[in-house]
Amino acid sequence: MSEKSPSPDESEIARLLTSALTSHQAGNLAEAESGYRRVLGLARSHPDALRLLGVLCYQTGRMDEALKLLECAIDSAPDNVDALCNMGLVLSAEGSYQKAEEVLRRAIRLDPVAPASYNTLGGVLLAVGDLKRAVGAYRKATELAPEFVEGLVNLANALLLSGRPDLARSPCRQAISLAGELPEAHIVMGNIHASLDEKDSAIASFHRACKLSPDQAEPWCNLASALEAGRKWDQALDCFDRAIALNPDLGPAISGGLLLRKSLLSWDDLDAWSARFSAGIRKGLAGLTPFIYLAEPSSARDQLDCARVWSRHIEKRVAPLRARLDLDHPRVEREQITVGYFSHDFRRHPTAYTKVGLFENHDRSGFRVLGYCNGPDDGSNIRQRVVDSFDRFTDVAGWPPGDVARQIHADGVDILVDLKGHTRDAPTDVFALRPAPIQVNYKGYPGTIGGSFIDYIVADEFVIPPEQRDCYSEQVVYLPETYWVDDSRRTLPGTPPGREKLGLPSRGTVFCGFNNSYKIRPEVFDDWVAIVRDVPGSVLWIQNTNPDSSLADNLRSEAARRHLATDRLVFAPKMPLRDYLAMMTVADLFLDTRPYNGHTTASDALWAGLPVLTLPGETFASRVAGSMLRTLGLHELIARNRDDYRAVAIRLGRDADERARLRRRLEAARRCTPLYDTARLTRHMELAYRTMYRNHLAGASPRSFRVPPLPASGS
Repeated sequence: MSEKSPSPDESEIARLLTSALTSHQAGNLAEAESGYRRVLGLARSHPDALRLLGVLCYQTGRMDEALKLLECAIDSAPDNVDALCNMGLVLSAEGSYQKAEEVLRRAIRLDPVAPASYNTLGGVLLAVGDLKRAVGAYRKATELAPEFVEGLVNLANALLLSGRPDLARSPCRQAISLAGELPEAHIVMGNIHASLDEKDSAIASFHRACKLSPDQAEPWCNLASALEAGRKWDQALDCFDRAIALNPDLGPAISGGLLLRKSLLSWDDLDAWSARFSAGIRKGLAGLTPFIYLAEPSSARDQLDCARVWSRHIEKRVAPLRARLDLDHPRVEREQITVGYFSHDFRRHPTAYTKVGLFENHDRSGFRVLGYCNGPDDGSNIRQRVVDSFDRFTDVAGWPPGDVARQIHADGVDILVDLKGHTRDAPTDVFALRPAPIQVNYKGYPGTIGGSFIDYIVADEFVIPPEQRDCYSEQVVYLPETYWVDDSRRTLPGTPPGREKLGLPSRGTVFCGFNNSYKIRPEVFDDWVAIVRDVPGSVLWIQNTNPDSSLADNLRSEAARRHLATDRLVFAPKMPLRDYLAMMTVADLFLDTRPYNGHTTASDALWAGLPVLTLPGETFASRVAGSMLRTLGLHELIARNRDDYRAVAIRLGRDADERARLRRRLEAARRCTPLYDTARLTRHMELAYRTMYRNHLAGASPRSFRVPPLPASGS
């Protein structure tokens, strides 16, 4: 007996489905959709047509329709592994990670050797921050299908995110050997090289990705960052420009391009880039670094808006992992309050130099002090001193955020202090996971975090005037006199070299502008030029932190545009701290920047006995130097406006006797000022911590408060 031949409808359905799938694979989505719907017109419960149309809807952003179609496909064929896998993908994209994982594990039970299910599961686990299990899922997918290129790339990326770039290299190389024309593989390889500080290799990988995908903005942005790290400044600028031309709303490119222009003092199109950044904040774009905005003309309210956009994206990203971790914080009073300090910069860095005294001076009878660092160990003396200052120090470099949060929580930290804020390599994801019941923003970042995961910001009444408290997402803790902490044991200036050795004239006033170049805005330079022009024989001394860049040439060009002879600009090299402080003693007056003041740099100058002239604004970053000068009693060096700033600088530039009197006052104040009384500042911080802790134990919400002044240490 012969087999029954297919009905005309079955033959037509098979033909239509094949044709639609061919169109789908060729990218002709409208034609494919029409074909799938014709199939469903003939057989409304056809599982393959339902599934493929659901995939197409997902690809075109119609998520609700995609879910309904895939649900129907699964109802029609409950054991269809492909439909379950597709459903897991769509649920994950919708943020329904738990449901997605359940569906995918069902698919795996039905077919334990289907690599696509493990690959999709890896993506779900990656999205919720479960990096260890994500690596396991991707590894299983590639074991089942050794030539599964997408799985290999995903495995490499997951290993990289897990802090194992050494292990990530092999699967990524394998993917490239199988599919060398895949841009994503070269992007991941570039990121691997970058994480291992293999600058030239990173540049080469990103170059390849750009060549393969020249119309995509992200690879150009990656290449720009790699070129910048490789000190190829002009090429980096060109690549940022290319990225923005392809995608004007690419936040990381806007941030990177603006900061690099500011750092190189490349001002020709600075206003356009600043406007692009501000517009991006209003749009809520991801990747707009709040740190950059500190040096932009903006109000405290503007900076809060920027920080909120940034933190909102972080909170959304970590929300699934935070829900999984479920780190509880029972209110149990202990004799010792455990304070954890977290930074990337426990090394040769201002964070270490200025704060180590705080760590050392804590009263161990009332406080247990822990340190956490996600940055490199540079083997320096200051690194070792910082490590020794803690009751326990945990190096979490390369750890995934979830693992770090678990460690902090397991350590019983009551108060976790963020010493990085929104600066580079900040552990913001960890803080957003809420590993401690009380979390504090202190001194590493002169501005608001903008997120619900930081409870307090430590300040004084000069850097955050009481009327501006509502411009901060945190509750404000006011320390008496000054919030600034420095190390009373810090390095003293070495023997100053002669002026001639530093390239300075033997006579005449030396105005010093040693703040980082990105803080020097055109209007600030306008004032500096006017000051130097009005003080005969004077020079402007700038630190060239990027000597192999166009920075010096750019500033000379700007001076010439303002009709200032370029020989009145002198550039200082970067030096070791002791020599740097000694170098400062040779100058006559430090000219501060705005709206981002000198912070550690201003403190360095004052420590070296060099008077600092500042013009405060309304933002935290613009008021730090003024806070120091107020604490020192040098109110006349706090200008009221631009005209006053110029007038005071010119008067002091012409009056050597007045400058000498200021130096003597500064020297006397330095010996007795709260600014350098580390032990007393530590007592104030401990009073603040105790108040926060009592408030937490009482079950009350964080609130602003003032810390009462204590006597000077030793009195």
